[in-house]
Amino acid sequence: MEKKQPLLPITLERTLSAISTYTPTQPLTVIICSYPKSGTTWMQNVIYELLALQSFRTTSKKTTLSHISNYCPFIENDKAWSFSSTPPQLASNHLEAHSGINATIFNTHLYLSTMPSGDNIKYIYMMRHARDVCNSFYYHLSHQAPEDGGYTGSRSDFVKEWSNGEIAFGSWGDHLKSWLNSDGTVKDSRCLRVNYSDMKRDIEGSVRRVAMHIGVGEITDEELDDIVPRLSVKYMKDNIEKFEPRSVKWVDKGDGFSFVRKGNEGDGKKEFEEEDEKVFLEGFETFPPPEGCVDLL
Repeated sequence: MEKKQPLLPITLERTLSAISTYTPTQPLTVIICSYPKSGTTWMQNVIYELLALQSFRTTSKKTTLSHISNYCPFIENDKAWSFSSTPPQLASNHLEAHSGINATIFNTHLYLSTMPSGDNIKYIYMMRHARDVCNSFYYHLSHQAPEDGGYTGSRSDFVKEWSNGEIAFGSWGDHLKSWLNSDGTVKDSRCLRVNYSDMKRDIEGSVRRVAMHIGVGEITDEELDDIVPRLSVKYMKDNIEKFEPRSVKWVDKGDGFSFVRKGNEGDGKKEFEEEDEKVFLEGFETFPPPEGCVDLL
């Protein structure tokens, strides 16, 4: 039986109910799914650019990104929904943004079992090496306001709670198992698994693969040359006002933290203390990932 996920305070029972009863209104809905800090915002940017391109091909009108959260709301954020009607609908700013690209985009850290139904839904499941996920999530939650689920303990305390599945969204291994079979393949045929390391190594190839999955089709070299510069870590850091989530409040600790950090691979292993590494590995004895994903440990 699937465990109940621990969630942030921004998710209420009515939020989960709204998700389960939601009926997409646009011809296409793309839901970017991941355990936190697995490349979610990066993929949000990819999907936005591809759907903006598809809209431009049809209308010859260019869409300007105001904020990624307008186009790709956090589906489990209660504020993303309007409860003035039955069933609940998305907030008006999201509906307006989606009408401009003729598609709906969400991002989520929930399990597959909680997702809305619909044949016109496409999923992208993002994955990243576990130590980097844990390390990045520590930086994220330690700069998030405590009332929104932010973390106030030490890194070592965080690693221990993360490894025990006590941090928001539960254990990394359980999350992967909710979306993937034991061999690492996707459980739902509407879902495409994308590895963070593949995007780091070959962003052009990754964009082309995602475009085919969501129905945008073949991307020309000229279109790719236009899109790719806006997908870099530098671009997102330089335009952080368009990418920092609005679903929670942030704490300025005066340490130069940015929601878009470095995007590196291997920092988790470099920054873990010896005891952190021991606790980290012990956690996977209790919450192992699918056998087909052990290369991400």
